[in-house]
Amino acid sequence: MIDINLLRQQPDLVKKALINRQKDVSILEKILDQDKRYRELLGEVEKIRAAQNQISKSFSGKPSDEQISTGKELKTQLKDLEEKLNIVETDLNILLEEVPNLPADDVPVGKDDSENVVWKTVGEKPVFDFTPKHHLDLGEALDILDVKKAAEVSGSRFGYFKGQGAVLEMSLMFYAFKKLTAMGFIGMIPPAMIKSKTEWQCGYASNKNLFGAYYSIPEDDLIFISSSEHAVVPYHQNEILNLNVLPLRYVNYSPCFRREAGTYGKDMKGMLRVHFFNKVEMNVFTLPDLKVSDAMCLEMLSIEEEILKDLGLSYQVMRNCTGDLPQPNRRMYDLNTWFPGLDEYKETGSCSNCTDYQARRLNTKVKIDGQNSFVHILNSTVVTDRVLLAILENFQTKDGSINIPEVLWPFTGFKVISPKS
Repeated sequence: MIDINLLRQQPDLVKKALINRQKDVSILEKILDQDKRYRELLGEVEKIRAAQNQISKSFSGKPSDEQISTGKELKTQLKDLEEKLNIVETDLNILLEEVPNLPADDVPVGKDDSENVVWKTVGEKPVFDFTPKHHLDLGEALDILDVKKAAEVSGSRFGYFKGQGAVLEMSLMFYAFKKLTAMGFIGMIPPAMIKSKTEWQCGYASNKNLFGAYYSIPEDDLIFISSSEHAVVPYHQNEILNLNVLPLRYVNYSPCFRREAGTYGKDMKGMLRVHFFNKVEMNVFTLPDLKVSDAMCLEMLSIEEEILKDLGLSYQVMRNCTGDLPQPNRRMYDLNTWFPGLDEYKETGSCSNCTDYQARRLNTKVKIDGQNSFVHILNSTVVTDRVLLAILENFQTKDGSINIPEVLWPFTGFKVISPKS
């Protein structure tokens, strides 16, 4: 949630941000009208409370009948006004939910992901003397992926990792997890389900559509997490963090559940776009300073890049445009890894600075010079199953074998996945 003082003081700045993010600007007038009503009622409430305090101070012994009568009248008025104030405040907060975080000034302006900007391309694409195969064709031939059985068991957009494929999957996750804990990140394996209020606090969906946006069990008020961020960031809700613990850095492993609504027809072949996958992710809490949190964002991005370099994969870093920023994000970088079987770069991760947008709902603060301020919160992918699929396509050989990246050998216990004779 944005700071309403920003909207009060710089409405034109917020309006420009909404236009750039392809959002309806009419919401601003509604918010300012509701905020005016809220402040008027708040003033009336404070005036009555002051009158009550004045009467209390005027007592010298037993109160007079007039003082008692006035006190009762003020109490009745206050109760009525406070009820109205609560309703107006609730409606105001509902309207504020619709306002996303303001993009950084250097974020490219664009309507959707088609207008994201390539910042840099790193690494050499592999050269083959044969036509490279799709990861699904490779996986099925090696008997390490199975989407047909998954469709029978679970429906579309699911898959099995089998045999050496399952070992490779776990090796990739543990390699990344271990690498970051060695860097000083605190390891975390969070719950896979969270309360609806907790999901709302993360800022990606409004209260009106929480259960519809995610896989959920409404009767138990539980929502399956779409990434570990949704369970780890709220770990510090309603806390005032010590200044000396910042930056507070977590690396998390979790299953992730995605409905993938609105993606019908996209990436239908294989396991690029699925309803369930595993992920290692970073979440970091920093000082409430844009220079500090933006610098941390670049540091986290460099770690994600280092992982892809270690694995020998070519990738592009994308600067996401305003129309492709999730609700809480000030800025976002996508990392797109080369898939030779698809003959294109596909997204395998991202890195985002959400500033204090999530911290306001979570009420996560830090005390600086005696003053409590909302922290900045960042998130970044480390690896997902998609990186494994990129490994299959990039390190395939003519006979259908897969050479395993050297950094994974200590974890897999094998260097090659070969066709069964």
